[in-house]
Amino acid sequence: MIDTHAHLLYFDDVDEIINSMESQGLENIVTIGTTVEDSADSIALAEKHKNIYATVGIYPEYSNLTTEEDLKKLKELAKHEKVVAIGEIGLDYHNEVFDAEAQKKLFIQQLEIADELGLPFCIHCRKAVSDLYEVLSTHKHLIKYGGLMHCYSEGAEWVKKFIDLGMYISFSGNITYKKSDRSFLKDIPLDRIVVETDAPYLSPEPRRGKENRPEYVKLTAERIADELEMSYDEFDKIVTKNAKRFYFKIKNA
Repeated sequence: MIDTHAHLLYFDDVDEIINSMESQGLENIVTIGTTVEDSADSIALAEKHKNIYATVGIYPEYSNLTTEEDLKKLKELAKHEKVVAIGEIGLDYHNEVFDAEAQKKLFIQQLEIADELGLPFCIHCRKAVSDLYEVLSTHKHLIKYGGLMHCYSEGAEWVKKFIDLGMYISFSGNITYKKSDRSFLKDIPLDRIVVETDAPYLSPEPRRGKENRPEYVKLTAERIADELEMSYDEFDKIVTKNAKRFYFKIKNA
């Protein structure tokens, strides 16, 4: 199993988490960048551990603070051998005050970096799905190296539209919650599904409300496998293969 999206920098016991990966059935963890600074720190962590990889990206809420120099630094970071994608990037209209145009501009700039460097990208989307889909559909030429909808929560209405654009769909712990709609899972092609934790956030049932950890990705996978009426082992093989296809720079010793 691969945890395709976690924030390892947010843990005080990150070494313990990494050292226990094998016993927890985890092949790899992809640790996610949200600023230039923590993108660099994510790379530094990945350099120390063969089974950790990193993404680099600038989160949408920092769009008004991002400079051209920041984008140049990000581009250089993205060339590192252990960087597997640009992310997490996207749109977030959750807060009362947001600058949609600035967010869209930064989003497109980072899509262009991903395309120029031949990397896939990982998307964050909150309360902005219509605008996000519009950006992706009008810049479809920038998806040729792959795109992933991280922590997908838009339900059946949008999933086919994103799949038709060539996107992968990633699920975290919130898909396990009692009120979550799981009816559309069977409509997603199996080769487009991956799983994640978004640790330390979004712990799956039965650990909802507690700190999430990469090892709990199995709980999310088990719940989805159950919905798809297949064994965990079978589902594990499918989503691990999908994760390595999407994050094609991952190499296991």
